[in-house]
Amino acid sequence: MRLKKVPFLAAIGLALAACSNITVPDHLARPADPDIRVPAVAYGSVTAGAATLRPTDPKDWRELNRQVGPKP
Repeated sequence: MRLKKVPFLAAIGLALAACSNITVPDHLARPADPDIRVPAVAYGSVTAGAATLRPTDPKDWRELNRQVGPKP
């Protein structure tokens, strides 16, 4: 019974998508036009904001529990 619903739901989704009015940006609509302004390219490091997870020395478990436990 489930497999019979999939094509029907896909057809409904396709029909609704065909009715939507979406404007395509100029730099995507006319990629060969050299006069179209495009967004600037900026470098972003893939490791920006990453925390180091290197091994450390053992710490006192009582103090660590106090740091993450509920505050009095």
